[in-house]
Amino acid sequence: MPGTQQLPKHYLSYLDSARGIAALMVLFYHFITWHYDNLIYAKLASFIFNGRDAVSFFFVLSGFVLSYKYIVLKKPLDVKKFFINRFLRLFPAFFVTVLVCILYRQMAILHFHNLARLSIFTKTEFWEEIYLFKAHTRNYGAGWTLVIELTISFFMPFIIAIAKVNRKLVSWLLITVILIMAVMNDFFVHFILGILASCYFFEITDKSFRQTKWYKYRIPLVIAAFILFSVRVIDNIVPFGSTYNYIASYFTINFFFFSGIGSFIFLVVILQNKKIQNILNHSVLRFYGKISYDIYLMHWIVVTVIFEQWDEILKVFHDRAKLAFLLTFIAYFITTTILATLVHYTIELPFIRFGKKITSTMKPFIVIE
Repeated sequence: MPGTQQLPKHYLSYLDSARGIAALMVLFYHFITWHYDNLIYAKLASFIFNGRDAVSFFFVLSGFVLSYKYIVLKKPLDVKKFFINRFLRLFPAFFVTVLVCILYRQMAILHFHNLARLSIFTKTEFWEEIYLFKAHTRNYGAGWTLVIELTISFFMPFIIAIAKVNRKLVSWLLITVILIMAVMNDFFVHFILGILASCYFFEITDKSFRQTKWYKYRIPLVIAAFILFSVRVIDNIVPFGSTYNYIASYFTINFFFFSGIGSFIFLVVILQNKKIQNILNHSVLRFYGKISYDIYLMHWIVVTVIFEQWDEILKVFHDRAKLAFLLTFIAYFITTTILATLVHYTIELPFIRFGKKITSTMKPFIVIE
């Protein structure tokens, strides 16, 4: 470890803001493209508000954040406590979100006699969706990403254990996963890239990094990262054609693979650049970072309601579509922020604290030093 390297911080608050920006990209993206995804303006806007590929950044960042405590700070990892805390971090708010979605769908016939049909004897496939171990998104369309988050979280302790033995093994694991993506979840790559950033955190954040070839070519690398992150958008504007589709299909490479690599480069740039960190530490961005998970959950409910009633909304504005779009977006943004804040402080945060409380009294199970 370089001698000039300062001790790492217990908590990197600027990464909250980075997650918050990604959540806002998803919020913008779904509103802009819900009805207007074929318009050139919406396609061009997706270069900035590329919400679909923002989930790649979520996954890469999750890999880094979940491993940082154990690889960089060298804390021991108790597998049982890790699983419990992770489950209570993700599941309660998701449960409430799916429940609200189902109640909204069944609002017209909602009365006492239907409650059993909605829950115990459900025909809405509530339980199939709520298990969160299978992408069954009948009621809450954005739930597939949470299935990936929770499922791959169960593999995280084993990958972290590999990293603690020898960080070079993580690079081999990454190559192995890329080679066998046809039979594994593509998003394993994203989480492993995040862990790789943890493994090389000290090199990335050390002053000597400025002397490396990576820093020398930082501008071309950032441009390349933006292109990789935007491959889906580029293909949507100028389709790559059948040859590319055949090659990508043969090697089982989808657009998320490219945006995952781009996200990894973005993460490295953030970890290395103090000016970017200072910008991200702005109080407004940090606030949206804290409620980012809830923004992701709540925005889907709000945007679904809006566009299912879009024809009625247009009538209120006398078919002035641009004015309706602008004012409805403002209402959408404010409503989502309010709902996300409520869910964060009444559900997400209490269950996070509850998880820490019960795991603090538990006996060690399987501990990875």
